Amino acid sequence: MRSKICMLAILSLLLPIISYAQNQDNSPVRELFGKSGMEKELQQLPSAIQVLFDQSIQQDDGARKLPKEVLSAMRASLPQAFAPERLKKTVLAELAAKLTDHDINDVIQWLDSPIGRKCTQLEEAASTPEAQADMLQHSAALRDSPPTPQRLKVLREFDLAVKGTQSALDMAITTQVAVALAINATFPAERQMPLDEVSRELEKNRPVLEATVRSQVLISHLYTYKNLTEEEIQLYTEFAKSPAGSKYHSAAMTGFKKAVLEGAAKWGELIGNAIKEVRGDREA
Repeated sequence: MRSKICMLAILSLLLPIISYAQNQDNSPVRELFGKSGMEKELQQLPSAIQVLFDQSIQQDDGARKLPKEVLSAMRASLPQAFAPERLKKTVLAELAAKLTDHDINDVIQWLDSPIGRKCTQLEEAASTPEAQADMLQHSAALRDSPPTPQRLKVLREFDLAVKGTQSALDMAITTQVAVALAINATFPAERQMPLDEVSRELEKNRPVLEATVRSQVLISHLYTYKNLTEEEIQLYTEFAKSPAGSKYHSAAMTGFKKAVLEGAAKWGELIGNAIKEVRGDREA
């Protein structure tokens, strides 16, 4: 069962930084995590994985043939595998490992500024289920009232600075890997693909996905920051380009990727145990 060995290897690599994060209870890292909106974003991760999982089951002929009790066990174990409070430690650890105290202070200073608070509030408001429906309507309205070339230019510069498209693309592929590993865990050991092979296969989709993700991220930016002036967006861009801002966005992106892979490893373990129970019941 090479895939499980690979996933366990990932966990063993993460253990030192997870232990480090457990010592961050009263540190500025937690303050940064809360003020940045990352905590709320992480809380939405199980729902996002659930949606992708359901879509994958509908599109994958082999997955649709899985016994109902196995599919039920996969769905039931998802919240535990991607429990935000557990994965939070991984993200905190990455922030603590990659950012100095000076970096953290600079980022918190930005987040505490009037424009920083305004941006965070807009980002949190745009991440609700209600906002997703509103975003579709906003996108449709752009056909009749398109943004100015200057607005598009400012938002594209902003996207490069915050690594928006890059982050969204990486997370899209990483969550696909998580779901693929979950389905992979339902197969007999001799048919399971190792983690690196699963990742390599899904990475082939990157060029195809990139154009779609870039377009979706632009629509998201147009909606999320519609109440910001171009000058305010440029201030956000300047922060993102600063040494602390650049390190912060990179660390956050890496932390979330590690958290998703950690959740995938736990999910595969839970699914494996559930299948053993199902098979045991049948044999009994």
